[in-house]
Amino acid sequence: MRVTYRNFLLLVLMVIFISGCTNLEPESSRELPEDFDFSLIYGTYGKQKIDTYNNTVIKDLVENGIVEADVTLTEDEMNRIYNEMVKIDIMSDLNLEGDKQCDVEPPSISEWKIQINNEINSIAYGNYCEHPEVILDLIELEDFIHEIVSSKDEYKALPDAKGFYE
Repeated sequence: MRVTYRNFLLLVLMVIFISGCTNLEPESSRELPEDFDFSLIYGTYGKQKIDTYNNTVIKDLVENGIVEADVTLTEDEMNRIYNEMVKIDIMSDLNLEGDKQCDVEPPSISEWKIQINNEINSIAYGNYCEHPEVILDLIELEDFIHEIVSSKDEYKALPDAKGFYE
């Protein structure tokens, strides 16, 4: 098969055009929406809270009540959280109503309010006998966010919890 200069040039232009249409942007560089915020109420009895709308955190001290602190997440931390939310498509209808929840004492509660691009999504769930995949994703996201918050100096300065729930 004979390749002419014209055919070769056409092939090069096609490759450039096709590669230009492909999104090669890494996940970590997704643009963070200006209005991205969330609040997460979670943990035993839903006593802990992370709220980026008001830059506050509530820590459950168990026997000693709760304590609140001002904690602001950096743009990089918010971007990492946003990208994790996008991965699990948190703004979609996650259809949690059909899954069977269990009565567990003490109960663990999770309530989310997420705002992205002028849309707000609210998600709430408790304990499950068998965790559906979407709940496991949300639990991993909770743990990821809690890890970020608990590494902050403002959080570390809070008193340690005393006691435990039975």
